Amino acid sequence: MRIAFLLSILFLLPGAAIAQSPGDFAQYDTSAKFDIESGELKVTTELTIPASALTSNEARLFLNKSFTIADISGEGLKGYSVNPSEKVPPWNEIALAFEESSKTHEITLSYAGVVDNTGGHGNFITEDGIHLSIDSAWHPFYTNFATPMQGELEVKLPSDWKMYGPGTVVQNGNQYRLKSTKGWIDVSFYATSSGSEYNDGSFSVVYDKANEEHARPLAALGSSCQASLNQKYGQEDKLESATLVILDRDGPSFARGNYLSVSSQRLQSKQQSYHYICHELSHNWTAFGDAMSHDYWMMESFAEYVAAQEVKSSFGVEAYEQILAEWKARAKGQSYVWRADTEQRASFKVNYGLGPLMLKKLKDRIGEEKFEQLLHWYMTEPVTETEQLLEHLEQVTSNENEEWFKLLLEGR
Repeated sequence: MRIAFLLSILFLLPGAAIAQSPGDFAQYDTSAKFDIESGELKVTTELTIPASALTSNEARLFLNKSFTIADISGEGLKGYSVNPSEKVPPWNEIALAFEESSKTHEITLSYAGVVDNTGGHGNFITEDGIHLSIDSAWHPFYTNFATPMQGELEVKLPSDWKMYGPGTVVQNGNQYRLKSTKGWIDVSFYATSSGSEYNDGSFSVVYDKANEEHARPLAALGSSCQASLNQKYGQEDKLESATLVILDRDGPSFARGNYLSVSSQRLQSKQQSYHYICHELSHNWTAFGDAMSHDYWMMESFAEYVAAQEVKSSFGVEAYEQILAEWKARAKGQSYVWRADTEQRASFKVNYGLGPLMLKKLKDRIGEEKFEQLLHWYMTEPVTETEQLLEHLEQVTSNENEEWFKLLLEGR
């Protein structure tokens, strides 16, 4: 599962909600049963596939290769095929062929299998807890890494367990229902029989026994950054609450809106933890377009820039200078951030290095007041294309600045 692990680092750390109208969202209504002794899951999901998710009358989904599909059915479904993915070898690609491409389709998909708890992806099903995300491809999602999904997940667990995930959780006895309030490209959650919770205002830290010492300081950091970002960008879209799950596990850390999952193996200093939390929380206001496109740099680079400013405010100029030095080190050897004629997604070194450096250069050129105006616009509007950013830069400053910044991004 090493490739799935790497893909998660590249694609899935951001927690930005996808900037599309709910009518464009794919829908799911999923029921899952778990055998916590064997690690087996049994899932039935009803998927509503919008016409926007079809290409040549076909929709494609990823699913864990080790799972056995019991049934795929639906009105208008001509047929389907299941084959190993060339993109991600540990996963299968399910190709769904429909009679029409101009309408929404509904299908039912049932499958079962065992999640490999030792796969290096950080997903597991055990007697102490269940942690699932895109990294094990436990739930079907679209192979373009961009189609937003919204819906409800119902699971049966012992009534003394607790469940956490992006959105809201409602418990009725041993039935737990997680309802996503925004569009995400996967379905993720954590459920536990033994975890503890520490709250600092509306920011909560859920932790296992190995991480008790980290709960209070992380909650304080999260609460502080949440309040600061809400004050700046949350006038119309306030982040009411957030939960950070910290576990002693393998795999990457990631965020989905109000739900953050962190591997304690990656915990560092207080300053670095604050940087990470602020970066992920800022994604609540960075619109997510297409994870595979050349415009993806914006959401990561803006989140990185915003997080650095929060670190500067809380830890001082010296801490901020350390982040600048990290950006410069990552940016070495990178020739450009974005080009209109190149569709390829930018690398990690660009998104977390050269990109935020270019934003700082823009701020130095146009001044802090104009840049803060541009930044606030980006963080509060559904900006998913670099051309939108360039056009707005011209509007708030000048054509000369727009042309200068475009050349800067292009590395010319």
